[in-house]
Amino acid sequence: MKMTQKLCRFCIDIIYPNRCPCCGEFIVWNELICSECAGKVRIDTDSLCRKCGKAKEDCICTGKLMYDEAAAISYYEDEAKTGLIAMKNSVSRNFGWYAGIEIGSWIMTQPEWMKCDGIVPVPMSRSKKMLRGYNQADIIAKGICDVTGIPLMKDCIIKKHSRQEQHTLGAKERAENVYSFIPAGRDLDGKRLIICDDIITTGSTINRCAEILKDCGAEKVYAAAAAVTVRKREEQDGSN
Repeated sequence: MKMTQKLCRFCIDIIYPNRCPCCGEFIVWNELICSECAGKVRIDTDSLCRKCGKAKEDCICTGKLMYDEAAAISYYEDEAKTGLIAMKNSVSRNFGWYAGIEIGSWIMTQPEWMKCDGIVPVPMSRSKKMLRGYNQADIIAKGICDVTGIPLMKDCIIKKHSRQEQHTLGAKERAENVYSFIPAGRDLDGKRLIICDDIITTGSTINRCAEILKDCGAEKVYAAAAAVTVRKREEQDGSN
């Protein structure tokens, strides 16, 4: 996080005291989440399938994956889910920054990922971004950039307006809806890129974006997300 951002956070904290986005407890102005929640949301990245990024029991590698490797730092449940929903609802961006920094720290230990030329956040339609005020994938991507020094590349993919929200759709509908993502026309010949999003659910969004990047010439595409859903736990909760 840059000095100007830190100064802004300090000033805002005087009027609106900083809270943990996961549990709501008051925290120091320069903290992103409380230490207790940090211990709960952070998972061992090695517990995920290295190829698809899902929990090993939910592996989706049998499908046609356009990205080469994937990683996430949380399961989409409990405190992590609360933090991500707070970001989606424009309540707090803290979890996005936290996730970006944690992902960036992990990437620093991965020599092949560190060879990447850019971080590409999954884009949001202009109308939706105006309504929310920001794209949550941008926040995560900026956190990764701050840690790794890999530059942000936001001009690779365009998201056309869609009446249907991806998170409200089933697997089949998600796969069809991702064609609202289109190339931005940039030549990516030989580039190694990291596509970044908040959640990997079915993998349709990440996969479509990776397909676009490779069609534009990218040599390698890695996928990074704040969280991944876990099917068995979703079924227990009655979720789709």
